Amino acid sequence: MAGVNRRLALGAALACALIVFAVVFAVAGESRPPREPSAAAETTIGVDQQRSDPRNVVFDIATVRTYNILLGEAEAAALKADPTAEVYVRGAVEIDGRRFDPIGVRYKGFFGVLRACFVEGRQVCPKLSWKLRFDEYEPSLRYEGLKRLNFHAMNGDDAQMREILSYEVFRDAGVVAPRAVYARLELNGEPLGLFTLTEDIDDRFVADRFRDRGRGVLYKEVWPGRIDTLWAFQETLTDAIARGPLDPGGLERFSEAVGSAGTDEARYLALAEYLDPGHDVFNYLAADRLTDNWDGIVAWYCVPECLNHNYFWYQDGISGQFTLIPWDVEHTWRGISPIRTFYQMPDWDDVERSCRTRKVFWDLDARAPHCDPVLHALVSLGWERYIEASRTLMRETISLELMQERVKRLSALIAEHVAADEHGPGAGAWKAAVEMLHGEIEARWDYIDAKIEDWDTNGRAPGGGSDDG
Repeated sequence: MAGVNRRLALGAALACALIVFAVVFAVAGESRPPREPSAAAETTIGVDQQRSDPRNVVFDIATVRTYNILLGEAEAAALKADPTAEVYVRGAVEIDGRRFDPIGVRYKGFFGVLRACFVEGRQVCPKLSWKLRFDEYEPSLRYEGLKRLNFHAMNGDDAQMREILSYEVFRDAGVVAPRAVYARLELNGEPLGLFTLTEDIDDRFVADRFRDRGRGVLYKEVWPGRIDTLWAFQETLTDAIARGPLDPGGLERFSEAVGSAGTDEARYLALAEYLDPGHDVFNYLAADRLTDNWDGIVAWYCVPECLNHNYFWYQDGISGQFTLIPWDVEHTWRGISPIRTFYQMPDWDDVERSCRTRKVFWDLDARAPHCDPVLHALVSLGWERYIEASRTLMRETISLELMQERVKRLSALIAEHVAADEHGPGAGAWKAAVEMLHGEIEARWDYIDAKIEDWDTNGRAPGGGSDDG
């Protein structure tokens, strides 16, 4: 068990996306000068392809499609010379015998995912994640209605399925969440291995999911009550919102309403006013806690401001209300929690613990989740709704048996691809990790079930205890 614990801790530390910054996007996408299509551009936008994969070609979970990235010598050298720059180079991709050219190609990730893969310029990860942008050079270019493809290397997941399983659980709970499937990646015909292909959260994504057909505004990692903590190197919040079609004060008003509330009751009422009831935040919390998404909204790293990450907000263009969307959920289904077990970080509902900072991986300071006023209000006044959302998800919508069957189904789908992946965990380590994953899923089920049983027995919400200093 000690060896397993060390591997879990190392994997968590290496894989954790620890930069906790606020980036804001209008749904029109990344800010860049307008581009004009060249005469040679292949226009792939049709009536149906204004949507995000309308024919379920890309995100068919039963198919492992091959994507062959094509780069010239100069472009490949540019990526290799500065792999963490996150700058696109001009390339192409072949998919099912069809060539898309030109597209933008770069490595994907930020600090924890990409920069942690390099030590003194030397690559230490077996695989790097990739991002393809079809409209980087030709504004009209799409693949099945998609502007971008994200290929995640799964370096921290020997079982090779945590991200896919977790997004499916979020969708089971009725949460707006990306789709994710498997893909084989090649570079100029040479195999790079097996990857998770995850749907990008952009204007196509929200147009598919929301009744306003994407006319609202998408925000990344800006928490209500914390919008004054945008890092200096990021664009200003006002400028970012002004690019969207909504009243630019929307997020400021939401944040001010939460931030100025002096009690849990006042904050809870403010949240009820601004959160979209059609996308219940307690359904989000039920999925988030069942999967143990410890590096998401409950992860508060203090560098130096205490902020969380790995989520989006969408403000509906009709109602003006906000919906929470999960992102980067690969650090999930840990029966032994990497952050609670190894660093004694309290769980989100452990509101009796102090708000002193605690050292976690890489000597970072971190803070208990309940110290955020929003999460504290959701725990203290919304516990019954959280329990009922968890009960519905785990006992009516899905079950432990169904989750274990999903693991078996994915295992059968990817077994041959894992065995052929020279940069993956290897067949032996993969089989052991899958067996461990079965146990980790059962442990998470038992963990949340115990909270449901405690509520049924005692009817007591968290809180009211002593401080641990």
